[in-house]
Amino acid sequence: MHSPDRLLRALETAPVQPFTGFVYRIIAERHRDSPLSAIGSVRSGGRYNAPNSFPVLYCADSQMTALLEVEALFATADGQLKGAPRDPDLVLSMRCNLARVLDLTDERFHRELGTTRHELVSLSPSRFILNAQGRETPTQVLGAACSFSGRISALKVPSAAHSSGYCLDIFPDSLLVGERVHIMDESGRINAQIDGLIPIPVIARTRSS
Repeated sequence: MHSPDRLLRALETAPVQPFTGFVYRIIAERHRDSPLSAIGSVRSGGRYNAPNSFPVLYCADSQMTALLEVEALFATADGQLKGAPRDPDLVLSMRCNLARVLDLTDERFHRELGTTRHELVSLSPSRFILNAQGRETPTQVLGAACSFSGRISALKVPSAAHSSGYCLDIFPDSLLVGERVHIMDESGRINAQIDGLIPIPVIARTRSS
């Protein structure tokens, strides 16, 4: 992964694109009153954010990927999926309307960032060990640059837990006016959404002579 300064320069021309569709999120049932809160990722950090830095709403392309990512499911040595005993969870279906998603499942932009698919999904170096030492993993450095750039609303990244799945990691503090994330629940019992608050930048246009 390139240095933060070099990442920020690369992100100035990052090929962001819209994303509209459903993603999935697993939360502990005890958090049902704040289902779209990212405070847990702020406190503990995650693959793309260091502890006590900035919020990331970690989501996945399917219920399967989401369950594997939070280790509610795991693969045995013979390839079977097994469940792990846990406190009750909620599986949330979330509709996203985002305008500026950087798709890192497409490897064509990896070179500009100085990264590879392997680095994006690697479990080494351990973020827990590095963070305890006050250091950041390569993906946390990338996440910080994306959040700081002001140009990116979310990252679409390969899942480290499900080789055929992807994660959508949303920066809730970076959403533009018109961007939105909301939970699907026709019963109305879980009613939560995030609406972008950042004004849409005015693109300066030069007048033709």
